[in-house]
Amino acid sequence: MKRNRGKQKFSVSVKKYFTIAGQVLVFLFAAVLLYSLIDHLLVRPPAVTERADLKAPTRIEKQIQISVRNECGADGVAMDFTNYLRERGFDVVETTNGSMSDRPVTTVVDAAGSVQNAIRVAEALGVSRKDVVTKPDPHAYVDVEVLIGEDYQKLKPKENIE
Repeated sequence: MKRNRGKQKFSVSVKKYFTIAGQVLVFLFAAVLLYSLIDHLLVRPPAVTERADLKAPTRIEKQIQISVRNECGADGVAMDFTNYLRERGFDVVETTNGSMSDRPVTTVVDAAGSVQNAIRVAEALGVSRKDVVTKPDPHAYVDVEVLIGEDYQKLKPKENIE
């Protein structure tokens, strides 16, 4: 009889252990889901990547098309920006070195005549609206040009790398 009581006590304590462990796992799972939701909605909300001028008769593509130019002189920065924008759904069609190597401030240029597209890209990068410029070019094959300046370390793509 003593053996049965010992087994019953052991069986009851094992059941309590598994019940508590299960509750802890459910709590942790719920905490991870809540953190993910808050991160997605408040900390890093998704960028708006669709064109503001979708109804224009010449626009076939839905995503904003971007040219990224490194004009700060640092190596690899244009690819970091390109990867960052692509991960967020933008269509980066060109990544090059620009004509300058000492641009002080990153500038987002509206090349297609829809400043709202440039503002969407600027917001995704963390560029101030005062650094959004409109220079419509009828021969431009992109909607927006990103000219990376020496302030690139303060922008969102650099924050995500480190």
